[in-house]
Amino acid sequence: AFIVTMTRKFGSKEKLLIPVLMLFFALLGSLLGMYEETLPYILIITPLIVGLGYDALTGLGIVLVGVSAGFTTAIMNPFTVGVAQGIAGLPPFSGMGLRIAAFVVMYIVSVIFVYRHAMKVKQDPSLGEYGTIQREQIDQLLKSDITLTRKHKLILACFVLNLIILGVGVVKFGWFINEIAGMFIIFGIAIGLIARYNTNTLVDEFMKGSQALIYGAMIIGVARGIVIVLDQGHIMDTILYYASTLIKDLPPSFAAIGMMVFDSLLHIAVPSGSGMAALTMPIMSPLSDIIGVTRQTAVLIFTFGDGIFNMIIPGIAVAGAALVGVSYIRWLKWLFPLVLVQYAVAIVFVIIAYLTKYGPF
Repeated sequence: AFIVTMTRKFGSKEKLLIPVLMLFFALLGSLLGMYEETLPYILIITPLIVGLGYDALTGLGIVLVGVSAGFTTAIMNPFTVGVAQGIAGLPPFSGMGLRIAAFVVMYIVSVIFVYRHAMKVKQDPSLGEYGTIQREQIDQLLKSDITLTRKHKLILACFVLNLIILGVGVVKFGWFINEIAGMFIIFGIAIGLIARYNTNTLVDEFMKGSQALIYGAMIIGVARGIVIVLDQGHIMDTILYYASTLIKDLPPSFAAIGMMVFDSLLHIAVPSGSGMAALTMPIMSPLSDIIGVTRQTAVLIFTFGDGIFNMIIPGIAVAGAALVGVSYIRWLKWLFPLVLVQYAVAIVFVIIAYLTKYGPF
């Protein structure tokens, strides 16, 4: 009902929908540090986008590429720049000007990438990737006389209220996976009651929804196991030590780029932004002093390395693709050109930060 209503409303303005929605998600990532919390939006945005004549990759891109552009530049992201600056001994959220400039550039680059793909699919639907969202079913749905009822509106209101409460909880009270999962369960039950499901139906529908996430959950579990082995075996300390000794012998500008590459690769094993900050910044901060790079630049390097890789490492990307039935490998192939461009943009900003002695120190 929501998809039909929104498609009819935006049918003549769909080209504005992509940049507007991506700006919304980019601001969520950059100001509130939201990332995995945006996964539920995929289930609404992607069918809506397919209904407007695009494909599932466009829908995924709007949400995941959009939020990543914001999370990467981290204007006021409490989980990356907030934690990293605290460890580096910098004022909270200082150096915001350069990060705002980076946000604008990353956002524009991301919108152009998603928009170009969307227009190609609009002209030739055979070029699109639709996953489990069948275009024919969406077309049939749009021809139906379905309308938003009071029950539908209450369900959607619960969905939005849940995300608002999560945003406040994450920012104000430090909520993480346990609290987020708890809120989804509570509101899931509330929505089931509004839909007048009995207990058995409610459980059955919950299990159907969980099936799409099992693959992603297994990948995340394996990744977490790798982190435990590296940490408990003190292997991570060895990796950090030898990586830092290699980087410190490079010229300052190359050393700064080397730090970003290292942070990106390490992010495969440690997908948490705040966890990465706690792990690497105690070493990267003094290392930046040795090689002649400001600590503010070291924080910028960390946020770039952490954020860009979020779109491709197993975890959120796998879960997001699984929600709409798109192959993870297909997602990686589609995204690869954008990742290269974003790294090029990041390198330019890192060099600017080095040349301008980006402070405070």
